[in-house]
Amino acid sequence: KKSQPNSSLVKYDTQILVSTSSKGKKAKSNVSTPSTDDSTSKNEDYLNSLLPPKEFMEDGQLWVQYVSPSPATKMDIINLQDELDKQLMQRQARECGI
Repeated sequence: KKSQPNSSLVKYDTQILVSTSSKGKKAKSNVSTPSTDDSTSKNEDYLNSLLPPKEFMEDGQLWVQYVSPSPATKMDIINLQDELDKQLMQRQARECGI
């Protein structure tokens, strides 16, 4: 699968196929996540309401990518800081306002 062209500092889970388009009809696949306890489900619902999943079409198929609910590791934070610094330099951001 191709990655999204829009870059983001938010960590996403793997892409999930939601529907396919065949001969003009949409056939939705039943995508279900393994059932866990209610608190985990509520937390993921809150996360999805704050940071909605990405939806995109690729080769006539609808894909969805949810924000990852897993906690960040120390290495994730270091990599994220490096990526943020790189994006700020590319955009020629200033430390001070106008």
